[in-house]
Amino acid sequence: MYNYLMAYFDEGPGYLLLIVMTLSIISCFFVGLLTENYSQVDKLWSLLPPIYCLITLFYGPITLRMMIMTLIVVMWGLRLSYNFYRKGGYKWSSEDYRWPELKKTITNRIVFELFNLTFISIFQNILLLLIASPIYYTWKHYQTTPLNGWDYIATILFLLFLIGEMLADEQQWNFHLKKHQQIAKQTKSTSNTNDGFLSEGLFYYSRHPNFFCEICIWWSFYLFSHSFFNWTISGPILLTLLFQGSTKFTEAISSQKYPRYKQYQKTTAKLIPWFPKRNR
Repeated sequence: MYNYLMAYFDEGPGYLLLIVMTLSIISCFFVGLLTENYSQVDKLWSLLPPIYCLITLFYGPITLRMMIMTLIVVMWGLRLSYNFYRKGGYKWSSEDYRWPELKKTITNRIVFELFNLTFISIFQNILLLLIASPIYYTWKHYQTTPLNGWDYIATILFLLFLIGEMLADEQQWNFHLKKHQQIAKQTKSTSNTNDGFLSEGLFYYSRHPNFFCEICIWWSFYLFSHSFFNWTISGPILLTLLFQGSTKFTEAISSQKYPRYKQYQKTTAKLIPWFPKRNR
């Protein structure tokens, strides 16, 4: 895989992008190994794509297309960083709730550290570089190409899905804030919190509208490469596959935690928003 990356990030800012990615892999693995907290990539998830875009932009020459690409990814990173911050994600002790659950299945420490090395540290860091790679492809192939319809379409779609993700995260944040306030005050749950999970707003049409928008954001970013198919498509493809697995694992936990979640699964689309099969 590393040789594959070297073959494409072979000039200009490419080597610096690979160096940043490699340093991130090493730091994520060893911090996870030493602390047994495996959410180090999570803390970098919203930071690395904007960093990769800024490195490519300032390497030059600076074009309007690359400025737009960098700006919208920085917007994405700022929004995601804020959402991660307010949930306490940047606290040193903070860890994704799925990793302790996974450790109940992978009980051998050596096996789990191999998982930490290969999937958590290496794969996810490579993925973060790949989803941002259309800006490097643009730097390499379209420095003198003026803006065209593909750029406008890509920008509009990226921003629309970014707004959708922001709305979904805000609805989810308000729901859980209200639920935890009721628990703290020991007051009776309202009709929209007694199930324990959100099934209203955008979540009425999709069980994971924020995941759907995140996937579509990076497919939209791929459109800046001005090609139906090139090697940077590996980024959104791998991200889509990652969310398929992540969603399945997340829902397995939710089904055990909330009795009515299985009924929610039967009536509501998993990712792509659609009308429920019947009124709940």
